[in-house]
Amino acid sequence: MTALSWTLAVFLATSTSSPPDSGAPPRSAARAYLEAVLRGDAGSALALVADPSDADRFVVRAHAASADALRRLEDVATSRFGARGDLGIAARHRRLLASLDHAPLEVSGDRAVLHPEGGKPFRLRRVLGKWKVESPAERLTGEEQRALERTLKETEAAAQDLAGQIRARAVKSAEEAREALRKALGQGQQEGVPL
Repeated sequence: MTALSWTLAVFLATSTSSPPDSGAPPRSAARAYLEAVLRGDAGSALALVADPSDADRFVVRAHAASADALRRLEDVATSRFGARGDLGIAARHRRLLASLDHAPLEVSGDRAVLHPEGGKPFRLRRVLGKWKVESPAERLTGEEQRALERTLKETEAAAQDLAGQIRARAVKSAEEAREALRKALGQGQQEGVPL
């Protein structure tokens, strides 16, 4: 083989092969998915789900709608009460994202699992070179889907009602707004409101 043939063979071999991971690494894919959900962008989140089922589509849309309603409520509260109107929602979102940044990661071939502290694992799969989240719904039963739908409706109604009360000045303080939200959603915790 001549030097020119050898150079041409090496060039062709390296230029036609694809990199082993042309998509985002698993942690970045999980973060992009969660960011989309937390900003209420179900479409972008679903684009990051591997082979979404109807249950996956429902769960992603429900979580995105809930996150969006709560974020909008916090926006109303901070516009009315200033920094005191912080209901803990944005802070909770930041903690969720930070938990992914520090979560232990296991990669085995085209599968990966992120284990965020205090949260459910993110299971990912590489599809056509890109990492995607596997079944956010984990194939919920019909009853679980109905319960999630009820929770979504309650969250949206509570957020809209409380935002209206804040705008009408029926809620007099940020503390009263936080307590009303906890009561409406059945939350007893002091910091933030889970989605």
